[in-house]
Amino acid sequence: MLEASTGKSTLGEFNRRRHHRAGNGARGGSQDKRGGRGSDLVLHVPVGTVVKNSDGEVMADLTEPGARFTPAAGGRAGRGNAGLVAEAGPLPRFAEKGEPGESRTIQLELKLVADVAIVGFPNAGKSSLISRISRARPKIADYPFTTTEPHLGVVVGEDFDYVVTDVPGLVEGAHEGKGMGIAFLRHIERASVIVYLCDLSPVSGREPVDDLRLLEDELVQFNPELAMRKKVVAANKIDLNPPHEAIEALQDECRARELKLFPISVVTGEGVEPLLREMATLVSRATKEGVRIGPAVEFRTTTEDDLMTVIRVDGRFVVQGGRVERIVKMTDWNNDEARSHLARKLRTAGVDEMLAREGARTGDEIEIAGRVFDYVPEDEVTVASDDSHELEESERESADSDENEKE
Repeated sequence: MLEASTGKSTLGEFNRRRHHRAGNGARGGSQDKRGGRGSDLVLHVPVGTVVKNSDGEVMADLTEPGARFTPAAGGRAGRGNAGLVAEAGPLPRFAEKGEPGESRTIQLELKLVADVAIVGFPNAGKSSLISRISRARPKIADYPFTTTEPHLGVVVGEDFDYVVTDVPGLVEGAHEGKGMGIAFLRHIERASVIVYLCDLSPVSGREPVDDLRLLEDELVQFNPELAMRKKVVAANKIDLNPPHEAIEALQDECRARELKLFPISVVTGEGVEPLLREMATLVSRATKEGVRIGPAVEFRTTTEDDLMTVIRVDGRFVVQGGRVERIVKMTDWNNDEARSHLARKLRTAGVDEMLAREGARTGDEIEIAGRVFDYVPEDEVTVASDDSHELEESERESADSDENEKE
């Protein structure tokens, strides 16, 4: 089970350890004693973790603290002989095996949950800004790519508090994966407000207007929905006396894009308060409008699939279906009575009828849950002898089945 926890900020530990297994259940005992339940395995992940299957399909989106999702469920407990009296008659001399638990490969992807995302090119002052307006204390230095992962900070406002994240510096072509582009850009997807931070420093060698255009282009190409988010532009380092022409050109560009511009200095604090008020206004407006900060995902839990299908694989009839596969897995293959009971259950489940419709004939190979059988129709079994089974296990079990039994 995965649980979103505020005490976790990264998924780094899952890079170090990739295999996790819950505890096994215990065997039952004499005189109707029940076996112990297997212990649950709870893995704590950061809030904002997206769970995907091996094909990249989203299974769950853990956007709230305490949200839980079970990607792989434990197997059902097998019944003892006393629990099989109704099905197998008095004094059954066999018991069911416990159903194997599910095994699944999943992908974990973190998209931070923040109200405001501060984006800009390297050394624009994103980490310095978040450290000034919140209690976050990211690493700050005067060289590019100091920030290698996003940081979250809480801004305490007059009417309400909101969460801000500084996204590590982008580069042109980030939407194509250049630099760490996609890894960084996905953190912006949940933000309802975006702050473009441009560098006005005359020694940076950058043109603020070009930076704004490139930032907008990168975000929209990564996810067109970001074009609909509320945005504001902050021009940093006005304390370094930038050319007046650069500021005017940026103002004209912002007017053309219908964006508000706030010249600021993170070092001196000049212009930061008006920017914060605007950010709070936009967050409040987005909240009232119900801006969606993530994909609408219906959690997909592992449920029993009672549907049966039959496919032909290399001349063999392969029966698939959650219920029949579970019946086969829970059978004690070393007990003749248990195997006879299995045959009756498969017939009751409609396996014989479905195989007959698909053209199965006496002696054809049938495979269910890795086990291979010889097909013997019910009417032929009745004529043969009382000890025959509708489906007899073939000695030609697949190598996969043998490996599973060893495990």
